[in-house]
Amino acid sequence: MLSKLVDVLGLSLLWLFCSLPLFTIGAATAALYDSAARCVRGGANGPFARFFRTFRREFVTGTVVTVVWGALLVILGWLVLLLWKAAAAKTVSAAAAVAGSLAFLLIPVGAACWMFPLLSRFTFRPAGLMLTGLRFALGYLPATVLIVAVGTAAVLASGLLWFPALVLPCLMALLWSLPMERRFQKYMAGGETASPDREGL
Repeated sequence: MLSKLVDVLGLSLLWLFCSLPLFTIGAATAALYDSAARCVRGGANGPFARFFRTFRREFVTGTVVTVVWGALLVILGWLVLLLWKAAAAKTVSAAAAVAGSLAFLLIPVGAACWMFPLLSRFTFRPAGLMLTGLRFALGYLPATVLIVAVGTAAVLASGLLWFPALVLPCLMALLWSLPMERRFQKYMAGGETASPDREGL
């Protein structure tokens, strides 16, 4: 148990450190998910070596997708802000603001949550990864809602108090792995990976 706690703490700190430039957060998330799912949860050895190996391998694709999808999320966030300002000015109702916010953000944010765990398991080009993330977000909508809720709770907890951030990244990846690994197994047989961007959900 102590070894697992050290792994959770160490992987969370590695993720925080490797995500500092922001444009590297995608590759860092792929590395964190891979190490958390395979080592902390799966019992494989060498979580830190695996983290750096995955981070280097997925750096280019993860960075491109982070920049492109991050720009899209910024634009959508700006639209949501305008919607809430309109609700505050009473030009639209609060219910419409909530519904509009969910419509604008749930699927794009959910797709982002799927993308980098997918990248840790399968080989993608940037466009294929983004399209597959969207397909998984829509095709597994209940799981997507759960994954987004877990991620949102982790962000809020880290924003309110600094010390949860020391362990929450890895704990979040472990919770994500519960619904995600079941879906990924469909495309993994005997250690070989199929192409989820070319197969139906």
